[in-house]
Amino acid sequence: MRTTIDLRDSLFQKAKLAALQRRQTLKQFFTEILESALVAEVPQSQRMSKPPIALKTSITIPALSNRETAAMFDEEDLAKFPNQ
Repeated sequence: MRTTIDLRDSLFQKAKLAALQRRQTLKQFFTEILESALVAEVPQSQRMSKPPIALKTSITIPALSNRETAAMFDEEDLAKFPNQ
């Protein structure tokens, strides 16, 4: 598959030099580097040790139909504006 990426000139020159030193084409070099980066294990310090939020499991949310939910909101709105 073909793709186009934008690299700053200095990075492109370093990649080109590294590919020449390895006696590879740029395609081979980028493919090898990308494959190794994708299979590398994520360092332990970057792993999430616990969920970002803790959900309370003791609270149960009742299952309401759309009609029941609408009625609940209507009651709430009427309570806010009793004169209308």
